[in-house]
Amino acid sequence: MDTPRANDEIDLVELTVRVFRFFQRYFWLFVICTVGGVGAGAALYSVVPDIYVSKMVIQSDILTESYSDRITESIDNLIDEGNYALLSQRLGLTTDQAEKLRSIEIESIKETKEQGKEESIFIITAEALDKSIITTLQDGIISYLRNNEFVKIRVQQRIEYYEKLILSIGEEIQSLDTLKQKLLAGKPIYGKSAGDMMLIDPTNIYDQIINLKRQQLEYRNALQLANSIQLVEGFTIYEKPAEPKLSVAMAVGFALGFFAALAVVFVRWVSKTAETFPA
Repeated sequence: MDTPRANDEIDLVELTVRVFRFFQRYFWLFVICTVGGVGAGAALYSVVPDIYVSKMVIQSDILTESYSDRITESIDNLIDEGNYALLSQRLGLTTDQAEKLRSIEIESIKETKEQGKEESIFIITAEALDKSIITTLQDGIISYLRNNEFVKIRVQQRIEYYEKLILSIGEEIQSLDTLKQKLLAGKPIYGKSAGDMMLIDPTNIYDQIINLKRQQLEYRNALQLANSIQLVEGFTIYEKPAEPKLSVAMAVGFALGFFAALAVVFVRWVSKTAETFPA
């Protein structure tokens, strides 16, 4: 008595034989279709324009993911409708250079916290038909982001904020320095009432001055980085295009040719099956 396992093995062998005979019967059809598909893929590869892809990294504490999505959508719409005049104005390109731009995508990847501020890291991916525009495009994108009205207002507010803090700390340092000079000169220090003499430890004054100067230096550094868009890593200009790839084009052509052969076989089978039935 045959076991289920033995039947399964027989069925598998029979299926393998049938598949082999099927491809043996239509061998030349599959060869012609697949070779033709590979040839068509290679021909398409030769006529499709090269696309260069590059990425740059920026850091910002103003630019948000939703805002970056709107910027990407706005630029893509200009590209889709062929409005290269406005696109060139926004990105600092010539009209001819703008026509070479295929797409720009801004993607938020992570958030960091520095000096109490939340800052996001963004990857900007650009696709262009001409690699020579990449450098100009980098400057244009950063300028476009920085010169946005919302960003400019926030940056100006931040600059004024740090300048006031630096000025206030400077006045405090000057006041403590005057107090220190009086102590060094042996002059008495009085409180609010003229008769109330104050006892002050000079070491404490020195410590306060040092701490204030350290804080003032931090604010000056922050002022230098007040611009909300900071370039972390610029575009890299690659010599080889990212697309199209010959291997991919030939593989797709092969697959299309194979399925075309299957379609022809299926049509033949349907025709023969229809002939067996009476009209």
